[in-house]
Amino acid sequence: MEKSITNRVNKETLIRTTNGDVWHKIIGEDKRIPLIVVHGGPGCPHDYLEPLEDLSKYRKIIFYDQIGCGLSSKIDNPDLMVADTFIKELGEITESLKLDRFHLLGHSWGSGLVCAFALDKPKGLQSIILSDSYLITPVWEKDAKRLIKTLPEPMQRALGIGNLNSDEFKNASTEYYKRYVSRLKERPEAFDKMMRGFSEVIYTTMWGPKEFLATGTLKSFDLVRRLHEIDYPVLLATGRFDEATPESAEYFQTLFPNSEVVIFEDSAHYPFWSERNQFIQNVEAFLEQAD
Repeated sequence: MEKSITNRVNKETLIRTTNGDVWHKIIGEDKRIPLIVVHGGPGCPHDYLEPLEDLSKYRKIIFYDQIGCGLSSKIDNPDLMVADTFIKELGEITESLKLDRFHLLGHSWGSGLVCAFALDKPKGLQSIILSDSYLITPVWEKDAKRLIKTLPEPMQRALGIGNLNSDEFKNASTEYYKRYVSRLKERPEAFDKMMRGFSEVIYTTMWGPKEFLATGTLKSFDLVRRLHEIDYPVLLATGRFDEATPESAEYFQTLFPNSEVVIFEDSAHYPFWSERNQFIQNVEAFLEQAD
């Protein structure tokens, strides 16, 4: 069930799902198979993925805000703040859109969501793009520990003590984010818009207080043993300085039957901002081949 709320873009609507209304927008033309974009977080709405709108000159691009954040219905029940809620939601969205064929792009947590959804072999799925991917919490934690060891010794100690309210911890956390999350010199306005729709309660309940501290319901999330079941074409994209490290992307590649990796040499967790043209070109080339 859909109800129109604006025509500012080609189409912007709310989709009624089991747990509330999910906002989505469609931009672009019907030239090629459409792409559904699944944002990260959890709890971060789609706004920061704005550069991916560049792909709309080739095909329809579909963005949505996962339940509880952005323009979608809010939720306050912690029982819903688990991976299964969002896997089911993605299925309801694809069914509502009535697409004969579609591609999926997941960023960060969205990569894990996309792969979990793909394990059910959804009708019409053609290929998968995993950008700066999160697929298993223990690997993410292992990478984070290794990256923390690259920080100055006092910062390592502050993060090890774990006093989140201390100035030392805050400074060390800021440095970690500057090196391995966003290396952008200027903060895009789209990030400010994202933060206005950000759900801190979903992020902390599902993940934890910081990118490098997993304490939430995703603590045991692990798809590695089942990645061999995903036989769609897969593109793994990551930044050279990404918290979702190139080493992990290359490891994941060995687990998919049909996959490739591209590493963006001047990027951390947002290569679609720092190397925008190259990212769009690589993604569209992959999609065109998979069409």
